[in-house]
Amino acid sequence: MNKGGHTKGTWGSGSTWRSGPTKTIRVPIALETQIMEYARAIDSGIDVSHVNTDDLIKKAIDRYIEYKRLNYHPNQNSKQLDTSTRAWDELRKFQKLVRENPQALGIYDTCE
Repeated sequence: MNKGGHTKGTWGSGSTWRSGPTKTIRVPIALETQIMEYARAIDSGIDVSHVNTDDLIKKAIDRYIEYKRLNYHPNQNSKQLDTSTRAWDELRKFQKLVRENPQALGIYDTCE
C-alpha cells in the first residue's frame, strides 16, 4: 500500500498538463468526467467557449450545407444543390440524431 511521497506519477516524468503546475480541487463525483474532459480540452488549446455542444453541431451542419450550396457547380443533372439525394443520406441521419437524441452521441445540452 502506497503511503504517499515520491512515486512515478508524482515526480517522475513530470505533469501531463501543458498549462503548468496543478492543485487538488473538490468536484462532485457525478461531474468529474465532464469537468476533466473540459479541463483537458482547455489545456490542449481546444476552443471550448461554446457551452451548448448540440447547438454548435447543428450550426456547423447548417453552415456546411450553405457552403456546399454557395460552392455548387451546376451539372447536366441539376441546376442547384439537392440535399435530398442518396449522397446526403448519412448527413441527414446524423443531423436528425443531433436534433432528436444528442445523448446517443454523448452530447449533452447544458441549457436543459
